[in-house]
Amino acid sequence: MPRPRKALLSREIIATAALEMTSETGGFTVPDLAKRLNVRQSSLYNHVSGRAEIIELIRQRLHEALAVRVDVTADWADVIRHVASAQRASMAKHPWVIPLLATSPADLDATITTLENVATVLSRAGFTDRDVMLAIAMLDIVTIGASLDLVSPEDLYPAEALAQATTLARVVRAAPPGVPRADVAFNFTLDLIIEALRTRLPHNTNPR
Repeated sequence: MPRPRKALLSREIIATAALEMTSETGGFTVPDLAKRLNVRQSSLYNHVSGRAEIIELIRQRLHEALAVRVDVTADWADVIRHVASAQRASMAKHPWVIPLLATSPADLDATITTLENVATVLSRAGFTDRDVMLAIAMLDIVTIGASLDLVSPEDLYPAEALAQATTLARVVRAAPPGVPRADVAFNFTLDLIIEALRTRLPHNTNPR
């Protein structure tokens, strides 16, 4: 009997299915994963050692997706905006798996290259090593929160709740019309961060 042209199961196929399940339901079990792939559970163990290794495959897949191309000659503020926006968009595609990223060390070449380039840009701009380290950590904090906000409802406050909150109702009405709330809030946050970072630069440095 001739062998099938396309592999019915592989580490890549298993990781993809597990990622899809996690994105849909917040997690997966090996038995349910086998059922989704229409194979026996024992067949999975011909490719992976168990659930922990599958999680690691998902983690690697997401870290690779988060790797952002950074122009080391670009203005540092533009780099901050570019990296934050790209990571936010990538994380928002799989909000349920963000905890995997938050508890995962950045040990992949693509991720390290991105962080190295960001560190290089900020260092050349004149930031201290300590501030560069904190700025990189800040990017993770901001993008994780912003990616979750990106998939949140547009109207976060029910009308009946706003009816009892005069000041909040007024400021909610002040939001710019026709622009997604999450985008406005994200750009506002980046503006504040960049403005604050500028104050950390030495006076004799031109931050552009």
